[in-house]
Amino acid sequence: MEIPTIKELATEKTDSTTISYFKLRQLIGILGILLPFALIIFGGILQPSLSHYYYSFSHTIFVGTLAALSTFLITYKGTYRLENWLANLAGFCAAGVAIFPTNAKGYIGYQFINIPTWAETSKVFNILHFTFATVLFICFAVFCLVIFQKPDKNKPIDKKKIRRNKTYKICSYIMIISILAIAFLSIFKNLDFPYSTLLFESTTLIPFGISWVLKGSYYWRNSEYNILKWLVSPYR
Repeated sequence: MEIPTIKELATEKTDSTTISYFKLRQLIGILGILLPFALIIFGGILQPSLSHYYYSFSHTIFVGTLAALSTFLITYKGTYRLENWLANLAGFCAAGVAIFPTNAKGYIGYQFINIPTWAETSKVFNILHFTFATVLFICFAVFCLVIFQKPDKNKPIDKKKIRRNKTYKICSYIMIISILAIAFLSIFKNLDFPYSTLLFESTTLIPFGISWVLKGSYYWRNSEYNILKWLVSPYR
């Protein structure tokens, strides 16, 4: 039986760590993509915003997904210092969104979760929730617009990297437009339309998720599943 050398063991450990690192990116992305759909499907009734699902039958999905996102983002270790700092800030904000619920005003249907009236109608809670959500979405956009487009270390910028960067740009532009639309309609309420916040929150989260899945798709090109190879072939 051949005994592996220390160098081989170290390489194997490094490869394992790298794979886990990419899988963490995929998990973060998948959570972002699935959250809007899961809340709407299991929430029973269409709500004005994703945050209003805090009070619905989707309460556990809302809080649990944000808690998982928070944990994954805080434990995420990127290549650059700014990347780590941004991930930590986003993780902290995700926790804040879950801890401080939005005002229940506008909630439709039976309220599955009842919290003390002072918290449910608290302007402070509402401001904190809105602040955490805004900063969280901005962090997501910065990841796409800046962090993910940086060149990979010790790797040339080839056609596939350029293609990935174009996808990151498109995702970031959709997110920025969605964030600005939420802010604009919250100021000019006479131009608001039903479920606008729900729509634009979803169009922020889904591109965020797509960008993170793409960023973590490095090993898909060697996957045993042909569908993954096919999906990633234009990018990897």
